[in-house]
Amino acid sequence: MALQRLVQAWLEKKEDRLRPFLPPHFPLLIAVSGGPDSLALLHVLQGVFPAEHLVAAHLHHGWRAEADVEAEFVQETAVSWGIPCHIEKIDVAGLAHAHSLSLEEAGRKARYDFLARLAIQVGAKAVAVGHHADDQAETVLMHFLRGAGLAGLRGMLPVSSLPGEPELLLLRPFLATSRAAIEQYCKEHDLEPVFDASNQDTTFFRNRLRHELLPLLTDYNPQIKTRLQHMAAVVAADYALLDDLADEKYAALLIESGAEWLSLDRVGWLALPLSLRRAILRRAVRQLRADWRDVGFQPIEQARLVAEKNETGGQATLPGGLILTVDYGRLTIAADPDALPLDGPQMLKSTAVPLPIPGIVQLANGWEIEATVISNVDLAKIQANPDPWTAYVALGDNELLVRTKKIGERIRPLGMAGQSAKLKDVMINRKIPARLRDKWPIITTRSHLIWLVGHGIDERAKVITGNKDVVRLRCKEI
Repeated sequence: MALQRLVQAWLEKKEDRLRPFLPPHFPLLIAVSGGPDSLALLHVLQGVFPAEHLVAAHLHHGWRAEADVEAEFVQETAVSWGIPCHIEKIDVAGLAHAHSLSLEEAGRKARYDFLARLAIQVGAKAVAVGHHADDQAETVLMHFLRGAGLAGLRGMLPVSSLPGEPELLLLRPFLATSRAAIEQYCKEHDLEPVFDASNQDTTFFRNRLRHELLPLLTDYNPQIKTRLQHMAAVVAADYALLDDLADEKYAALLIESGAEWLSLDRVGWLALPLSLRRAILRRAVRQLRADWRDVGFQPIEQARLVAEKNETGGQATLPGGLILTVDYGRLTIAADPDALPLDGPQMLKSTAVPLPIPGIVQLANGWEIEATVISNVDLAKIQANPDPWTAYVALGDNELLVRTKKIGERIRPLGMAGQSAKLKDVMINRKIPARLRDKWPIITTRSHLIWLVGHGIDERAKVITGNKDVVRLRCKEI
């Protein structure tokens, strides 16, 4: 019963975290394929908890002839031990084809989706699976070959969230136990597991690692599996520390977010050490794509390099169909940058709209522009105006229009002694986001510009001594 004692000790060590999620408070769901690992797990746990508090779960993948026999074996075994059993059949091959996934990835997705649904159905808060130390070594090596970062090199965790269901715990009580020890346990207790022939099929990546690469590496280091397991433990501890730091920094850098987008403080991000800059980008991907796995080095590194360049409008592709865009003072990550909420005044349409004096023109995003005649002109007050969204202009008999910019258009910014500048350059210098420029409102007369809203008056509209009727223009959110 050494294995049972190990599992009991493992549970006791994590009692503070796990106890509220386990029997007798909630049933424990156990994933059972019928192989040595899961069968031993079911047998061990029915010696730790009363059988009536356990639920066995078996997924029939629907693509191997032996699958019917395996499902029947699991059902009969669980029932003979007094444990209720739920079996679901899924066409994994069809799922793989429909979603352009490998059979391995489709099987993993189907398995965790099934376990999540069943856990909710039976009221379980935790799911136990039979992953063991040899699986851990294979996982770390697989992640290494695929170019994963620390999150991948730490391998599987003894306790984590069930993929797709952050409120459910995924438990791996055997993670420090070897495959040989589990098979020995089965022999000692007369357990006769079924053996999945597909585990010998080296067309599957993990099987090639298990049957070809690991034996080759063992020739170089007989302790290679142990070394990989130890590395995973060390990296997991280091990652936990980095993760805590990243949590703290990420919360401080996150400006705003939606279901499919978020914005980070670029200045604060640039001030972080390199490791945290990468970690923050990974965290952003994880926020928007919680189920995305294997975020490799290359896309994160490419996004980092783009984000560090002082080039507004620069973009980089991130996993999960996300795009990073460099903006003024911020980094925006979104599935569709063109669909981001517009956080400034925008024209409803591209055609010019007359602005009555007095009167109001409605803009998009809940903004409006209002024109009011000021009869008592206080030149000192006007010159000291601190509000960029309010402008005082001298018009004479001119009418006002509100419109968007034109190609090649120029403005004579106040304070430049009548020198003109391209309106596009002024918008860039004033740090108006690129996605807002095309519909940014401009106040004009029939002949020239008056006000780049929020960013500067034209010299030709300057209020001087002697102006009697001055127009106050105000752009505001309603």
